[in-house]
Amino acid sequence: MQAIMVSEPGGPEVLRVGETDIPRPDRGEVLVRVLAAGVGPWDADLRRGGWSGRWPYIPGAEFAGLVEGHSGDEAGFHDGEPVYGYPSLTGCYAQYVTCPAERLAPIPAGLAHTDAAAVPVDGLTAEQGLADVLGAGAGDHVLITAAAGGMGHLAVQIARALGATVAATASPQHHEFVHKGGAAVVVDHNRPDWPDLIRKETGGGAGKVLAIAAPTLAGAARAARDGALIATPVRQAAYPDADRVRWRPYNGQPRGSDLIRMAPWFDDGLLDVDIARRYYWQDAAAAHREIEKGHTRGKLVLIVDEDLAATMEL
Repeated sequence: MQAIMVSEPGGPEVLRVGETDIPRPDRGEVLVRVLAAGVGPWDADLRRGGWSGRWPYIPGAEFAGLVEGHSGDEAGFHDGEPVYGYPSLTGCYAQYVTCPAERLAPIPAGLAHTDAAAVPVDGLTAEQGLADVLGAGAGDHVLITAAAGGMGHLAVQIARALGATVAATASPQHHEFVHKGGAAVVVDHNRPDWPDLIRKETGGGAGKVLAIAAPTLAGAARAARDGALIATPVRQAAYPDADRVRWRPYNGQPRGSDLIRMAPWFDDGLLDVDIARRYYWQDAAAAHREIEKGHTRGKLVLIVDEDLAATMEL
């Protein structure tokens, strides 16, 4: 099969097309023919030097595709079934990938197959932060920072689907987009006083916060009321105002069961993924250059399947 491979750390130019064997699924794994792969900042971080495994490696943590053969029969996934998943932090920029069955889920009817590739990593991290760490639900006022990005725009919609009222931060050009996602209040996180604006709008500060981007952590703490719970996927040695607010760092877990839990929201129109741009997968370097600019609205996707790519303007 063909795959995008990285043989050395470096810039986007180290992403090169190569030939490798189709992976053989181990027990409990499913072989999938990849239609599309999501692109995220984690892919660029590994490529620049974060990868510590064997070289060369195939980037890509999330995908959408079709089950190949009978490898998924024991787990209830059948030949040709559209599925999506988060097998690990690598392996998805390829024509085929293997995925542990418990990290896989059927693509919801309300989600386009290629767009589904952009959901697993950010969707799971957002859903788990809101539902499992914060316990967000009806009656809660939740602050979500960096709300126009890949994880942020999904988090706004998920918080609304859970019944919470959402305040959010984003750059001014994205305010309308974030409001359409369901945020009642959106403030400009480029303003030094944005935490004060949130405290005013939320009657003294947010009680539950999902702080998504490192530059917003200090502001998120200032915008939170005393004793507030702040969930973040950002890892660092120390967190601001830890004597006044409760920080809960966490990592998104690759659970197919949580993708299944989100399926009704896609089917009912409560949740959708915004695709900023789709690239032919052999143009992965261009996608990485775009993701490294930062401030991407929504998500980027690589179209891997040749026949599918031929029908799209990429």
